[in-house]
Amino acid sequence: MRVAQYLITVFIVLSLNFFLPRMMPGDPLSYLTGDPSTDMPVIMSEEVREKLLAYYGLDEPLTKQYRNYLVNLAHGDLGWSIYYNAPVSSVLLGSFKWTLLLMGIATVVYIALGILLGALSAWRRGTKTDFGLLISVFSFGSWPSFFLAMLLIVFLSVKLGAFPIGGAKSPMSSQASGWKRAADVLHHLFLPCLTLVLTHLSGVYLLVRNSMLGVLGEDYIRTAKAKGLREQDVLLRHALPNALLPIITMIAMRFGFLIMGTMFVEVVFAYPGMGTLIYEACITRDYPLLQGAFLLTMTFVTFFNLAADLLYARLDPRVRRA
Repeated sequence: MRVAQYLITVFIVLSLNFFLPRMMPGDPLSYLTGDPSTDMPVIMSEEVREKLLAYYGLDEPLTKQYRNYLVNLAHGDLGWSIYYNAPVSSVLLGSFKWTLLLMGIATVVYIALGILLGALSAWRRGTKTDFGLLISVFSFGSWPSFFLAMLLIVFLSVKLGAFPIGGAKSPMSSQASGWKRAADVLHHLFLPCLTLVLTHLSGVYLLVRNSMLGVLGEDYIRTAKAKGLREQDVLLRHALPNALLPIITMIAMRFGFLIMGTMFVEVVFAYPGMGTLIYEACITRDYPLLQGAFLLTMTFVTFFNLAADLLYARLDPRVRRA
């Protein structure tokens, strides 16, 4: 039954991947028709336009385009990017590695930090530590990611010159040694990663704190304290593992949406990841590239949701019995 639900979800999302880009005004060639509102106007005759539409199959009925889209997907063909003039799979791979590096590191950091700070805040409920963490975490979490990114650029890049303004690496880094190239990539990665950590930390922190507060009132916690166990042991061995059960679904969703979650930050920092790629594909109405990017996002979301279901059932026997 669960497999059938996932298959239905996949079919619906695949259909949305196809139809939603085509509901936007314009078409992939409108970016090159000489419209003065475009960034790169190019004079194109109607004859050339018709040939290009026929070449990319955009002059065919929508139902036939949809059928061809599904058939190509079944054969593992994501299509040809109209704007980049390259296979969609290679374009996605070139950007995905940067997003995976950025969002992967940021997600691990803010989830680990949110769990630790949330557990500490709940354990010290009502103290100065608790209030200090609440104010600090939500002060940063209340700012939009693009606004915080611009603030970090102004103060840490422009004013202090401590970090690059944007990009993923220096132009001449390819000529440096391996360690220097890695250090250069991490140097460019720091500000985008810091932005994502600060803006996403509050959700994990609050959920862990509330879950911990519910667990700390249970009888087995009072029993552990009555036995004279150290506070550290009660927190880490008894309270935290049980409080983490509701966190699993949220963690899976965070990993699933790691591609889309970086869009604004990547655009501000001119970081060559999936967020910037999707933004450019929307501007240029690159249907095949948008379809491939959304398909990759859907795959991640579905995979991590399925992983969360399986892991939750393994950690909580009541789910398996149900």
